[in-house]
Amino acid sequence: MKVSMIGGGGGASNAANVIRRLNRDAQIDIFTNREGIGHQPCEIPFVLKGEMDSWEDTGVFGRRFYEQRGVGVHFNTQVTDIIREEKVFVANGEKYSYDKLILDLGSIPTKPPIQGIDGRSEYVLATDLATAKVFEEIIPKCSRAAIIGTGQIALEVAGILKAKGYDQIYLLGRADHILRAYLDKDMSGRIEQRIKEGGIELILSARMNSIASCNGKKVISLPDREIEADFIFFATGSRPNVDLAQRAGIQIGETGGILVNEYLQTSDSDIYAIGDCTESWDTILGKKRPNQTATSAARGGRIAATNLALGNVLPYQGTAMPFITDVFGYQVGTVGFTESYAREEGIDVFSDIKATATRRRSFGGKSIYIKLVADRKTRTLVGAQLISQEMVAGKIDRLSVAIAERIPIERLSLIDTCYFPTTGSAYESVTMALDELRLKLDGR
Repeated sequence: MKVSMIGGGGGASNAANVIRRLNRDAQIDIFTNREGIGHQPCEIPFVLKGEMDSWEDTGVFGRRFYEQRGVGVHFNTQVTDIIREEKVFVANGEKYSYDKLILDLGSIPTKPPIQGIDGRSEYVLATDLATAKVFEEIIPKCSRAAIIGTGQIALEVAGILKAKGYDQIYLLGRADHILRAYLDKDMSGRIEQRIKEGGIELILSARMNSIASCNGKKVISLPDREIEADFIFFATGSRPNVDLAQRAGIQIGETGGILVNEYLQTSDSDIYAIGDCTESWDTILGKKRPNQTATSAARGGRIAATNLALGNVLPYQGTAMPFITDVFGYQVGTVGFTESYAREEGIDVFSDIKATATRRRSFGGKSIYIKLVADRKTRTLVGAQLISQEMVAGKIDRLSVAIAERIPIERLSLIDTCYFPTTGSAYESVTMALDELRLKLDGR
């Protein structure tokens, strides 16, 4: 069996590993237009900040990984067409045949439709290293920056520039609070205060009339003033990279990603798709949505590879959308829906915020803020938001399982948790928040 993967993300590397374990005789090839593959995109900010020494340190899957598994990797190779009726694709002008294909095409950063965007002194970050290396070169040459966007990447870049000693950093967003996709406004204020305390000018509900390049500077026109910066960094989202799939006649879903079934097959049964280029769905309502995370790509790679090798035996069950980031000294973790989004979707929700500690203060415990969002009718969680300086990831993982499996709040609040004074609390913080939510739902 000849299996080819187009795209060099971590999902493809995971898929190659699984296929080799399940089929020792398969011919496996990865085709990528990048100079290297197998790095962790989430580690890009750590190199830019100087906390990791080089881009090589972001690598997880080195050349030896592929050599040991007999996987052929074709670097700097652009796949331009897939001719499905012939089961071949065209890469750098040559035709390659396949039995099965996996598309791991990633996503493309987008910029908002603001008048005057011209590409000069304007930067983005993508999942490959090319855009990061360009941005790395400009950082030490400047001292004033405007960041458009208030999501995870925007906050990480603001933190990088602050650590580099920038004189002025503007953080502009059209929403009325930061991390809008993950936090409700009643939770985001803690991070916003920390941003302001760090000397970063946060401009929310921003109306950007135009952008201009003037005397080597970038000028952003707002209704009440103009702000000037050495460059603009755009962190305003990305779109699934589906151009190749579209040219091949593969069906695109309602959200703009490649349509896949529960086995991650596309509309062509011999072609699977994984990662940022696909259309996912949530486990709460089953609604289609993009889910552009490293963990989603890795999981998708394992599932698609298993189904490709064994014949559709492992269904993908959607995502509870777990998320975590570390910004301005806080770990921010979320899963499921925000309260505002749940209400937009017509769910009768009840929410509660609990402020407590991660563990006993005498053992170094930190404050933790927990917002739980529940479906009043089913008495199950549909969302959670946690902010603390420590111990957030494990709690989000636990809540992700609870949401995906629709565990009732009563049962969830009584599940045993482990305890040791330096690692937690006997009355664990999430359990405490669940108890409080349960009582308030009962009107007590």
